[in-house]
Amino acid sequence: MKCYNCGAELSEKDFCTACGVDVTNYKRVIYMSHRLYNDGLEKANVRDLSGAIVCLRESLKFDKSNVEARNLLGLVYFEMGDVVAALMEWVISKNFRSKKNLADDYINAVQSNKARLDTINQSIKKYNRALELCHQDSKDMAIIQLKKVVSQNTKLVQAHLLLALLFLDSEQYPRAKREIDRVLAIDVGNTLALTYRKYIEDQTTSEEEDGGNAGGRKKKAEQVRAADSSVTYTSGNEVIIQPADMHEPRGASSILNIIIGLIIGVAVSYFLILPARVQMVRNSMNEELKTIGDNLDAKSSRVTELEQSVAALEQEKAQMQGAIDEYTGENGESLKLDSLLTAAKSYLDHPEDVSGASDLLYEIDKTYIDTLASEAYRSLYDKLMSLVGPSAAGSLYERGTASINQSDYTTAVTTLEKAWFFASDQESPDPEILYSLGQAYQLAGETDKAKETYQNVLSTFPESTAAQKATERLSENGEEGAAAANASEQTTQTQEQTREQTQEQTPQEGADENVREGDNTDSAETTTVVEAPAQ
Repeated sequence: MKCYNCGAELSEKDFCTACGVDVTNYKRVIYMSHRLYNDGLEKANVRDLSGAIVCLRESLKFDKSNVEARNLLGLVYFEMGDVVAALMEWVISKNFRSKKNLADDYINAVQSNKARLDTINQSIKKYNRALELCHQDSKDMAIIQLKKVVSQNTKLVQAHLLLALLFLDSEQYPRAKREIDRVLAIDVGNTLALTYRKYIEDQTTSEEEDGGNAGGRKKKAEQVRAADSSVTYTSGNEVIIQPADMHEPRGASSILNIIIGLIIGVAVSYFLILPARVQMVRNSMNEELKTIGDNLDAKSSRVTELEQSVAALEQEKAQMQGAIDEYTGENGESLKLDSLLTAAKSYLDHPEDVSGASDLLYEIDKTYIDTLASEAYRSLYDKLMSLVGPSAAGSLYERGTASINQSDYTTAVTTLEKAWFFASDQESPDPEILYSLGQAYQLAGETDKAKETYQNVLSTFPESTAAQKATERLSENGEEGAAAANASEQTTQTQEQTREQTQEQTPQEGADENVREGDNTDSAETTTVVEAPAQ
């Protein structure tokens, strides 16, 4: 025994030799707990389990850390079929002594047998269900549940006692006595079982006494009735009693009785048997309908999931197809790359002829170059434009002005648009190309585009000669503007032809500059000629 204050071992003294605390009452409490444990052990050895439970509970009241008493209490509960209470006591015992404790072996033995543990759990659930049915006054259903419980857990004393009580309530004394005997075989001192058995004995004795008296009185009454309504005579040593009125039942009454019996049988079948059968068939049909409905719901849910999956796959397919089209379609990246590579090859094969390369470069989307193209793609494009652009712009400009002179304004517009496309990409674009494009628009009858182009000349090249001519063109309108543009262009062409015949061969750049200066001068003269009729 250890001191409750310091944990030292106690001697026979009434105080602790280590800390000096008074342990007189403490020793009495511990001794009382041990004594009650010994009483409980004795009762358990003779299978007085109820008495053992009382003693062991009292022992734990005095010393809750009495591990031996708690382990024994768990064993007693287990023997009575109350496995939950047994496990609870063993778990508490482990908390007080975690090592060298038999409770570990008990718990492992219970938990190692999974099938047995599941059976015990099911029996406890059914026992609780039987209690609920008793409270709901469904005693027959409770008896059925309890029979299943005692078949699964034969040692569950509480189930046997409740089943015996239900049998007593329905006056089934032999069955109740059988359940009580099973309880007493487990717990010989169970007070409740002994009480039930005493009650059965009292009821059986009173019934036997009442039955004997009632039988004598009944026999005498029958003899009196027989004497009143019969003829008595002796034959030798025997007394013969013959009824006074001995008439056999007539045929009509027998047939009538048979018919009545048949009617009663049919009525019983119709009102008792047939409704039960109809209800059974109806329940079966309802179960089948429920099963079919559940299957339909599951299939509908599966179909919905598949439809959603198909829709998601279709959407993914459309997105992938769109990506493929963006790469390989009419304006796809692969075609753009092919166009650029073809233009580069054309220039490398024929550097003196830039028309093929320029046509391919003109078809490439400039927005793609500025926003989406890779750095290598953009570098190659800029390089080709720097090599092809100046020559292409000059060649297209000449072709465009020639189309204007030939009054082919549609071709002039198309050619000069391409010329300005290549010229605008240069560091110092020629404003005369943009001005000639405005003239082509004006002569082709596209007045709005012409005005927009002239305004572009003014805003981009405000100090140039082309800007002055654009200002004069903007002051014109209607048919006079178109006629003036035509006359100006014809005068310019005549002057250029005259100058070409008189000039000697000079470098291309100087010729271009002389032609452009002549255009400026002639345009001014033409403007003067056109404005005179307007005044």
